[in-house]
Amino acid sequence: MTSSVITQKILVVDDDAAIRQLISRFLGYSHYHIESAETAAIARQKYEEFNPDLVILDVNLPDDSGFNLCKEMRDQQTLVLMLTCLTDRDYILEGFEQGADEYLTKPFDLEVLKAKIGALLKRRKPAEANPPPPNHLMQIGRLLIDNERCEVTRDGELVPLTLLEFELFYFLATHPEKVWGRQELISAVWADQKEETVERKVDVHIGQIRRKIGEPDNNCIRTIRGKGYVFEGTPS
Repeated sequence: MTSSVITQKILVVDDDAAIRQLISRFLGYSHYHIESAETAAIARQKYEEFNPDLVILDVNLPDDSGFNLCKEMRDQQTLVLMLTCLTDRDYILEGFEQGADEYLTKPFDLEVLKAKIGALLKRRKPAEANPPPPNHLMQIGRLLIDNERCEVTRDGELVPLTLLEFELFYFLATHPEKVWGRQELISAVWADQKEETVERKVDVHIGQIRRKIGEPDNNCIRTIRGKGYVFEGTPS
């Protein structure tokens, strides 16, 4: 009997052969379909051929920066988990600013890596596997939120939000007029993660959402000092 389970595809990009083999073997046991690449050039080629659901991406590649690859792949709406030895906060923030959905530093725990991958793919799965609700469009001023396509447009022009940014914005938009603390948003959007650094992610992603939406439309998200954020837009 042929299985109806769709195997999710992961591309591992790292110049360290031992790391590529370790991750590929471990995730292969979890029934993911794995491909790997040791350079940015090979990664770009395999990305086009393989069409992965998620990319595990190192920053230090011999022919290009992983940050550049991250931006390219996130523009194609692929999930990106950055896995690197760069632990400085500025590098972590740069990763998120280039569109990374998650950032994990080396040395790392394989079970933690698998858990983060599962959480990322789980967030993506409902939009792909389930039919959209009948009323999947929400108009807020000049902004149109499309929950079926996970997109926000402004006067018909696409706002280039990452999947995580969309989910954060959509959660706030569908729960307006309530002040949400950072930890509450973490629980709602980042699943079970409790690390202190994740609270900083909320601020980074809110800043990115505001920048991409632009003024004056971004005023719909207001900061409540010492408490969190509140969405004040009214659906029409």
